[in-house]
Amino acid sequence: MKKLLLGLIFSSFIGLAVAGDDDSSGTPSPSAAPTPPTALVTKLRGTVLFGGIQLKEGDIIDKVGKIETKNKSYLQVKVDKWKNFISIGPNSVMELNFADDKKYTLEEGTCRWKGFGESASKGKIFTKRVALGVRGTDFFLKYTPVLDETEVVMFDGEVKMDNLKDANNTAVIKKGQWGGIGGRFGEKIGNILDLPQSLLVNFEKALE
Repeated sequence: MKKLLLGLIFSSFIGLAVAGDDDSSGTPSPSAAPTPPTALVTKLRGTVLFGGIQLKEGDIIDKVGKIETKNKSYLQVKVDKWKNFISIGPNSVMELNFADDKKYTLEEGTCRWKGFGESASKGKIFTKRVALGVRGTDFFLKYTPVLDETEVVMFDGEVKMDNLKDANNTAVIKKGQWGGIGGRFGEKIGNILDLPQSLLVNFEKALE
């Protein structure tokens, strides 16, 4: 069973286009507690839309809306208040809800959340299947709507994964581990797998 799951995880990685170089340096500027977070576009390749309008490097996102990346495209934004970078892979759709102050929703595709310091705020990322509580962590997230599958790969720290259809079904995914639910992975969050280092390295390079 474990070999089968590893095969499925590897196939998930194969379809991911590599774009962008990691650059998580820099000193975050402090934000006052009542101030909603904003996202600064730090890297962009290809065609990336926010609310149907093409983004460019240096743009600031400060309202509710959907980011859509086209084929072979890539976006990285920096959220100083939450002290994290979000990298979004090709053919992905993600809603940023800064009015809520704590919510992102990955509707399709892939993203990477990478913290760069201690944050007083704990953000949440959702798919239609799960909620992920995050703070100061580094992980890869994939949602495939046609199969209703969510997958998480942890590079550093840990996240708590909650099944939105079953409040009693939760799991903590730690560094070097994979967790999944939906479609081929079942209706419950099942076994959390320790991934081979070679596969972790490939995932890390995919959305740097």
